[in-house]
Amino acid sequence: MAVTAGKNGKVYILNLNNLGGYRLGTGQTDNVLQTIVTDESVFGAAGSYPGEGGWIYFTPVGYATYAYQLGFTSTGIPQFTSVAQTNEISTGRVGVGIPTVTSLNGEPGTAILWMTDPDAGIRAWYAVPQNGVLVNIPLPQIGGANKFQRPAFGDGLVYTTDSNGILYCLGAPVNLPLNCTSPVEFGSLALGSKVTKTVTCTANILVTQVIGLTVGNTQFVASNASLPTGQIAAGQSFSFPVTWDLTSVLPANSAPGIKSTPLTLMTVNGVTNYATSFPVGLTGTEISNAPFLDVSPNTVDFGGIVVTNTSGVQTESSVITIANKGLTPMTILGYAYTMANKSVFTNSTFIGGSWNLGNGFTAAILPAIGSQIASSSAVSVDAVFTPVNGIGDYVSFWQVWTDGGTENIILEGTASTAPIANFSISNGEGGWLPQSNLLMDFGDVAPGSSSSLQIRLCNQGGSSLEIDKSKPPNGIFRISDPTELEETQQIVPGACAYGTVEMLAPNEEYNIPNILVNNTWTLNTNDLNFGVHVVEIIGTIVSHKVGPVNTTTGETVYNYLGCFAESTSGPRLFPNEPVAPGPTNDNNNCQTGCYSSDQYAFAGTEVCIFILSLDLF
Repeated sequence: MAVTAGKNGKVYILNLNNLGGYRLGTGQTDNVLQTIVTDESVFGAAGSYPGEGGWIYFTPVGYATYAYQLGFTSTGIPQFTSVAQTNEISTGRVGVGIPTVTSLNGEPGTAILWMTDPDAGIRAWYAVPQNGVLVNIPLPQIGGANKFQRPAFGDGLVYTTDSNGILYCLGAPVNLPLNCTSPVEFGSLALGSKVTKTVTCTANILVTQVIGLTVGNTQFVASNASLPTGQIAAGQSFSFPVTWDLTSVLPANSAPGIKSTPLTLMTVNGVTNYATSFPVGLTGTEISNAPFLDVSPNTVDFGGIVVTNTSGVQTESSVITIANKGLTPMTILGYAYTMANKSVFTNSTFIGGSWNLGNGFTAAILPAIGSQIASSSAVSVDAVFTPVNGIGDYVSFWQVWTDGGTENIILEGTASTAPIANFSISNGEGGWLPQSNLLMDFGDVAPGSSSSLQIRLCNQGGSSLEIDKSKPPNGIFRISDPTELEETQQIVPGACAYGTVEMLAPNEEYNIPNILVNNTWTLNTNDLNFGVHVVEIIGTIVSHKVGPVNTTTGETVYNYLGCFAESTSGPRLFPNEPVAPGPTNDNNNCQTGCYSSDQYAFAGTEVCIFILSLDLF
């Protein structure tokens, strides 16, 4: 399969052997395996991990990183379901790197998801989520990363650079005080059980004291009291127990699957330049001997549908996964929904070729009531949102109940009128030019000075207006703030966004021709009637004019020709010249004197800088 996404907030899953085509599927749909609607723009590529069930990862601009798990419909078509996300949010600007996954020789429980962020630097998480969350792995902080940067890996080390070009190497320090059993494999453990394993460590150097330990997951228990006291000589070993305890874990709080966490030992060393902490990996597979229902995601957000008079009834689809994570078959007992009162449910029924999931949400196929889902398997369900009641917010609390438990998930979506973009350019006098005007004219600007004008983009429609293309000017014309009118920016109905263009005119020599400068700012939005707007930006740099003026043309008599070096030395004002030396001489006086004396074709002025040196003895 191939996976791609873009600014339009949609993720496309393609068959590499049959890429399909745009609107070449049934009913002029796209002929792809799956379309995931997120309403969040993705710049960059997807990350993937084929192990432990199969995963893909996306990071939309300004949002968390999302994990999608591979599943299959009842007819065997592969479908990805959003099941987890990070607690960390990416930077609100374009440039988040491509998610990359590494593992220790493909061993389950060892996969790490890496990603660079223009503001946060490099981040890492365990690639397989736990209870709907991608668990963060703490890393040393570096400066922000370059846009779309991807780390490199080798021999247990990760390499990356910051935005200043400094190269960093992260990994286990070379000088480790201990050599411990790692990872510690607990094997498979059923809910309601516990198992204890022994961690054995050997000191590489003299360790003055093992001062304590920490464990990242409360299901794994180890005690500081079990650690040795006093010094540990180089070559001496010690052991301590670690227990994985599932006796008090409620099924609703912990789904079966691979669990992993670090245990960190902290030491005081008798030799300098050795690390004072040592990580030990703990991993195991939680199982349920009985059937175990898991429905994901917890919330299915179908996003927004734009309702127009000509579009007919539009729909959006998403995937729900009904999984049995137990070791025995699970029987489907029923489905129900409620829209408001969560204690009063209505049974889902199969009418008109689809199951009713409540308030505009349907599914063409669900596992039949009374049927079974095999152990350690899942069924993906295509759910559809149709705004049957017109514009407004839609929500349904949908329930699945089985002999392996009962779960509720939230189905939500919105329907609204289309966004309408209203565009205008400021006139420099506190007002705004007509929307049809695409010329930003700064007029005459003096050298060394600056001026500014604004673009205003307002949303007069009923749904969010998104800027999906923005190519601002750079150079003499530039934007004052790179976050203004940037790509992916959302403008809510009734609001406006502004972009300020500054013209910074460079200093010029006297009496040169006026310079007409120009640039453009290209903009487009998701308003289908807006189209690409190319704003022409112009301005004239008017040079300083001094000296005599031609009364007919109004132009200066003398024009700037450049700087020239003389081969002679000595004074440049000769006795027969019309301008006498004096403190008030400037370009204007010199040029006027030359022209008044004999209408010379050329007028030259010179500035002398005297450098004095003083020898101290």
